[in-house]
Amino acid sequence: MRRARVKRPRLIVKTWGVLIVLPAPFREEVAYKIFKKHEKWILKKHEELRIAYEYSRKVKLMHRSRKELRELVEKYVEEAALKILGENPCKINIRKMRTRWASCSIRKTITVNELAKHLPEYLISYLAYHEVCHLVELRHNQEFWSCVEKQFKNYKELEKELLVYEVKLGLHD
Repeated sequence: MRRARVKRPRLIVKTWGVLIVLPAPFREEVAYKIFKKHEKWILKKHEELRIAYEYSRKVKLMHRSRKELRELVEKYVEEAALKILGENPCKINIRKMRTRWASCSIRKTITVNELAKHLPEYLISYLAYHEVCHLVELRHNQEFWSCVEKQFKNYKELEKELLVYEVKLGLHD
């Protein structure tokens, strides 16, 4: 358990265990209630991480330069934006990120973790499309996943593959 300047409690499953982040005024008992309430989900996520860890030992990393990654991301964002939006209003950033592959801001800036240079090209394509779908819907709700599914019917398998690379590259430590 950790206290932080957050509005709501957060539950994070890591390879080493579970972290519950509580806002400062919350009492410790809240952490136990959250854990109990979400115990089945925690166990499911932990099992997914265990399986990803096993696969991560066998997966090979790609070796690209940051420039090569940027070129791939620009290409796939352009394709996705034209397909989804009919235009490409996106700005691209490549930088180190500690816990995620990419993000999309309301200012239409797509930021990609520089560790994505180690991913196979089809996963970079998926990441780009995923982030452009956030320009249609910010949240990971049904409308968002419907957008993703138009191009990637197998998005659930791709998400599992990304998890394998997350574990391999230390994004889940």
